[in-house]
Amino acid sequence: MTALPHFDAEAIVAAVPMADAVEVLRAAFRDLGDLHPRRQVSLGPADDLLMMPAVAPTGIGVKIVTVVSDNPSRGLPLIHGHYLFCDRETGVPLATLDGSALTALRTPAASALATDVLARPDVRTLGIFGTGVQAAGHVEAILAVRPDIESVVVCGRTPEQGEAFAASVDAGGRPVNAAPAGAAAACDVVCGCTSSTQPVVASDAVRPGTHVNLVGSYSTARREVDDDLVAAASVFVDERAAAAEEAGELIHAAAGTWSFDRIAGDLAELATGQVGRTSGDEVTLFKSVGLAVEDVVVAAAVVAAG
Repeated sequence: MTALPHFDAEAIVAAVPMADAVEVLRAAFRDLGDLHPRRQVSLGPADDLLMMPAVAPTGIGVKIVTVVSDNPSRGLPLIHGHYLFCDRETGVPLATLDGSALTALRTPAASALATDVLARPDVRTLGIFGTGVQAAGHVEAILAVRPDIESVVVCGRTPEQGEAFAASVDAGGRPVNAAPAGAAAACDVVCGCTSSTQPVVASDAVRPGTHVNLVGSYSTARREVDDDLVAAASVFVDERAAAAEEAGELIHAAAGTWSFDRIAGDLAELATGQVGRTSGDEVTLFKSVGLAVEDVVVAAAVVAAG
């Protein structure tokens, strides 16, 4: 039996660069519905097994991801993932992909799609919370849709982590500086890319007209912003039902005075231009929990290009 072709991290990025992934998702969300079965299985108080199957016109796929909180202390990545991609008509397996690398591509691409619609055209600063793979991916993705950004500010869990990230991340020659939370939150575009269980974005530093992306939480155990910022912002999500089940910040806020009825739009509505920014002073917030359909359409593009 012939072994299936495997796309590792390098091959995935070579086949579908970040800017192309943004356009793949833009086209998909203009035309696709979504299948969002329950996907989370607890492996312990802070560990998870995620299973994400999806069907799209371009293929069938399933991603298996483990999140083990003690891995960094073991010198291992927090997240491991594997993806199986199959032909849409026959169900025949066509390829396997590095699931972590696929996530590192499609998640920032979804944030960039939302940013392209929601962020002001004149933004000049990018604030990043986090120093991992998603943080680096979001620098690349946001700069792809807002190339006029002039500088990047990063807030890490520790000053040393922030400084190491600032020295290593590729921002296309733009200055990258490590700074406290208030400085990162005061940028024109702010991205939360952490696994924090407590809010990290300083809501009182977020200025009118800011666009915020949040990708770190996928359960009620995690959240990156407080209820005040959720209440002050126009909130957009990747998909409403998924957000109601998994968006930690929104679920926490909904236990108080905020309501899921206040969601202003989803990724499909953003991609089709049905919703967007309504004023220059509006704070917009895009909360992503990650959708299986994002994986399958990007995986299909990788396999087709490879």
